[in-house]
Amino acid sequence: MRSLDEPQFRGLASVAIERKVERGTIITLEGDPAEAMYVVSSGRVKVVRYSAEGREQILHIVEPGDHFNTVPVFDGGPCPATTKALVPTTLLVLPRPAIQDLIRRYPEVAAAFLREFAGRLRMLVGLVEDLALHTVYGRLAKLLLQQAEAAEVGEPAPPMTQAEIAAHLGTVREMVGRTLKSFEGAGLIALDRGAIRILDREGLRNRVEM
Repeated sequence: MRSLDEPQFRGLASVAIERKVERGTIITLEGDPAEAMYVVSSGRVKVVRYSAEGREQILHIVEPGDHFNTVPVFDGGPCPATTKALVPTTLLVLPRPAIQDLIRRYPEVAAAFLREFAGRLRMLVGLVEDLALHTVYGRLAKLLLQQAEAAEVGEPAPPMTQAEIAAHLGTVREMVGRTLKSFEGAGLIALDRGAIRILDREGLRNRVEM
C-alpha cells in the first residue's frame, strides 16, 4: 500500500507470508471464503467478474505495491471477485485475523485503507458510467488514448490481445475487431501485426463521447 508510512508498512510486513505464483494461477475465486488479502510485490494480477455466459469483465489490474481481496477483511464476506496472475508474480499474503488485529492496534492503517477504498470506489463509478453511457466505440477510443498517454509518461502497458481488450470494455472480441477496423478505415489508427498506432488523436477524442 503506497499510502502507508514506514512504521505502518513494517507492521503489515511483520504478518505477511510471501507466495510466488506462475502466470495463469487463479489466486481467489469469486464467492469462495476469504482467508487473506494480498499485496503484489512483483508481477501483475487481474481482478475479474464473469457473467453467467462466461463473459469476462476486468475490474482492475493490480500492479506492484497495490493490494486486492481487501473488502472481506472488513465485511467478513466471501471473495468479491476472481483474481488471476497475468505474469509470474510474487505476493505478500496477509491473513484476515492478523490484519484485523493490526487495524485495532494502528487506527492509521484503517484510515489508509479507507483512503484507498475511496479511490477504488471512484474508479468503479467511472467504469459503471462508461459501460452504461458510452458505446464500445467510445470505450475503445478512451482505452487507446489512455494507453498512449501512459506510454508518454513512462508507464507503457503490455500489449493486449483483442480478447483482453474486450474483457476491459465489457464486450466481445468480435466487436473489438470490427471497431478497430472501423477506426483504421476512418484514418484514426493503423494496425500492424497486432500493434495499434494512433494517427489522429483528436478524431479518437471525438469518438470517446459516442
